[in-house]
Amino acid sequence: MKAIATLICAFLAVTCFAQSGYSGQWKGTISQNSGGYRPQYEFEIYLRQKGNKLSGRSYVFVENIYAVVELAGEITGPNTIRIVETRIVDSKKTAGLEWCIKTYSLTRSKSGNTVKLSGPWTGHTNGTPCISGVVTLSRKEIRA
Repeated sequence: MKAIATLICAFLAVTCFAQSGYSGQWKGTISQNSGGYRPQYEFEIYLRQKGNKLSGRSYVFVENIYAVVELAGEITGPNTIRIVETRIVDSKKTAGLEWCIKTYSLTRSKSGNTVKLSGPWTGHTNGTPCISGVVTLSRKEIRA
């Protein structure tokens, strides 16, 4: 009986971790309100979770321009995270374009076997505020 109870507890722990973890690749878009360089960019975040701390990189790209940015963050609630980009690692841009260092406040939701992260972002370029927007990311749920 103890073996069955232990097995059930182990299964539930793995299932809860698989459903609640933030580690992995998230793909989607990042939009910028009116007046920005483009209204929408392709966007990916790769996250590593250790406890309630997050680290990783974001990738923003459109056509032949891109930026790769290091980030750090934390879990702020049962379904919320806050991510702050720390530095641009690599980029390619056109004349007159400056990449924003962004802060995101994202909420996790689930629809079927797809987990979504979405919410607003704000940012700055050399101390000057950027035109803000919205992040929308998703990934398929990891099943144990």
